[in-house]
Amino acid sequence: MAMVWKDGADRTATEVSGGDEQAETGGVCTDAPFDVVGYAGPVTMVGYEQLCDLLETRKRSERVVIALETSGGDPHAAFRIARALGSHYDTVQALVPRFCKSAGTLIVLGAAVLHMDDKSELGPLDVQVQRVDELDGRSSGLEYLGALDLLGASQLAAFDAAVSDLVDRGLSTATSSRVVTALVNGLLWPIAAQVDPHRLVEMHRAMSIAQAYGERLAAQGGNLRPEALVDLIGAYPSHAFVIDRAEARNLFRDVRPAQGILKMISNQTRAWMPSALHGSSPVLSFQSFPPNLEEQPDALRPNQDHPVHGEDAPQGRGERSSDASPAV
Repeated sequence: MAMVWKDGADRTATEVSGGDEQAETGGVCTDAPFDVVGYAGPVTMVGYEQLCDLLETRKRSERVVIALETSGGDPHAAFRIARALGSHYDTVQALVPRFCKSAGTLIVLGAAVLHMDDKSELGPLDVQVQRVDELDGRSSGLEYLGALDLLGASQLAAFDAAVSDLVDRGLSTATSSRVVTALVNGLLWPIAAQVDPHRLVEMHRAMSIAQAYGERLAAQGGNLRPEALVDLIGAYPSHAFVIDRAEARNLFRDVRPAQGILKMISNQTRAWMPSALHGSSPVLSFQSFPPNLEEQPDALRPNQDHPVHGEDAPQGRGERSSDASPAV
């Protein structure tokens, strides 16, 4: 039986063969009914509250696809969002039309299947902590700890090279070690002295948040490979590192290209999600399959092709301020 997706842009319905879709995706979220939640913009407690409102009032199925477009945000909100989806639905699957970074990747851990379009990308679980000297700036946990690793490696390399050189010149190992220790300390101490131990503890605790939430959501979704959480937290060199579909298959057990009806959903959400990606408030949409073609698609403003949930949203219950918690 054909399934119908109502395009929010031109208000037309497109038919997709249920039989063809079954062959393309192996029967994953292709048989009605299932719900589709679109989430674009920063991951915040406001977005979590809006999602809960949608799920409590609009849920029509026991299966859901969460389509994510986000550069990251509050890891506490990401955990609550993933938990809410897992509590309301028997089956949770994630769809990434384009960008899903950091806290968005944390949400993906709670899904049983990951669908990625051709240009999709995830990002590492890189915690961002408010900088003490900037109002809006944030420091990357990966960059901060990477700098410490580089400093330590440079110190050891300089020590080994200098000791070997002095021993070759005829000095004893003990004498060479004392001379080089003083030399290396004199060269690198001014740099090491800039490391704030309190900041170091803050970074470590922030990284522990990603670890703790990641372990719980990986158990919920059952899709993350063993040891992949360690890689997501510390194996990638920068916050912006691209984890495409091929790389994602090294981390997740079930990664599929967006095909059939999910491809259509991906194309439709890409029409409005990018404009919300860097907004100050998240934008949410909700649709159920099969949709009622006599109704206005949920979360669409009349005569416009983008959702309105979350636009100019007020402070929600339990929302964390930007400097109250780390972001990922």
